[in-house]
Amino acid sequence: MLIDGQLIAVPEARQRKAREQLDLPSDFALVEATRVLQHDTGNGVVQIPLPPGLFVVAFENLTGQRRYGVVMMEEVQ
Repeated sequence: MLIDGQLIAVPEARQRKAREQLDLPSDFALVEATRVLQHDTGNGVVQIPLPPGLFVVAFENLTGQRRYGVVMMEEVQ
């Protein structure tokens, strides 16, 4: 998958651990990830680099429902 423009392999075991951190059912699949949190302050959007190993992720199920969160994936470089 693409993480911040780089092609990075995220094994199923890592995806499962990330899904568990967000307490999501197994039908949700990891579709997006970034190491940069974007926050709309009301005066503009600021980009906040996350510490190593932390990612903002998006999971999606087969009906198109998305869930977002911040997870630890230390093994992913």
